[in-house]
Amino acid sequence: KLIDCLIHFYKRNMILVLVLAFSLSLISASEVKSTEDHHHHHNNHHFDVLILTQQWPYTTCLDWEESGSTHKCREISHANWTVHGLWPTQWGKIGPGFCNNSWKFDHNLLKPIMTDMSLYWPDVEMRGQPDSLWTHEWTKHGTCATQLPQTNSEVAYFSKGCELAQENRITDWLEIAGVVPSNDATYSLEDVWDAVMKGTGCMRPHIDCVKIDGQVFISEIKICYSKNFSRVNCDGIKSGVGGHMMGKCLRYGRFSYPSSADSFSYLYSADHEGSEPHLLSNSGLIGGIVCTVLALSAVGLAVGYMLFRRSRRRGRGYESL
Repeated sequence: KLIDCLIHFYKRNMILVLVLAFSLSLISASEVKSTEDHHHHHNNHHFDVLILTQQWPYTTCLDWEESGSTHKCREISHANWTVHGLWPTQWGKIGPGFCNNSWKFDHNLLKPIMTDMSLYWPDVEMRGQPDSLWTHEWTKHGTCATQLPQTNSEVAYFSKGCELAQENRITDWLEIAGVVPSNDATYSLEDVWDAVMKGTGCMRPHIDCVKIDGQVFISEIKICYSKNFSRVNCDGIKSGVGGHMMGKCLRYGRFSYPSSADSFSYLYSADHEGSEPHLLSNSGLIGGIVCTVLALSAVGLAVGYMLFRRSRRRGRGYESL
């Protein structure tokens, strides 16, 4: 029966099968190129700009908890924009990263600045490894930033990130503009963009949103610095990005700026609304659907495996950044 279904499907949907096969070849080629690019950036330690990335902790928590049934967040005692990372970056590329794997993170070195770290660079996500965010940021990004005298050690790198967070008080900038956390209000990118532009002295940021379970939340704001730590425009940090405003929030009309990590109970996306499903009673139609599903499963499994291999490198949360 399965063989008959596959033959029947192929005869009626030969073009679709060819398209799927071609898509598989593109995915495979893309994966090879991605691997080559990864090794290239791993070995090329040059960078042009530093990106100070600050995150909104409630969105970070919502995204982390939604990505795994066992994922939990630490208590958010201060609802402020806090540092995700300080990233040396090449124009239009991702990298460099992991510039010195022998230079391990040492928690004890941060004891003199631990008060600032807890305030300006806290780790919201609860993981099995102590200091998981700080370890990741130092290993991937901090070891590359040590090329500069202002960030030439672990404590200097994290101290600089805290210092820049104090200079870029995004929470205050947004509040002055009337953009305040709320579980029942939404904002446009222009609302946030204008407030941040005023705060940075008209240096153009990069503002990102994330879609979680059908709802859109503001997540991160990137502000760029030259190697002498003066603010610069972020226009070149993503290849081909430009225009009046920049960032992933451009994909959406409006978004939430959540005031808690329980925003799903306050907001309900209209996308979830719809008519009741209709039951199928035609056995021929059901048989055709079964055959189609069986035929697509083989191709789907292959595509899924390729995508899974790529997603393992990207992951969810800060490992991908």
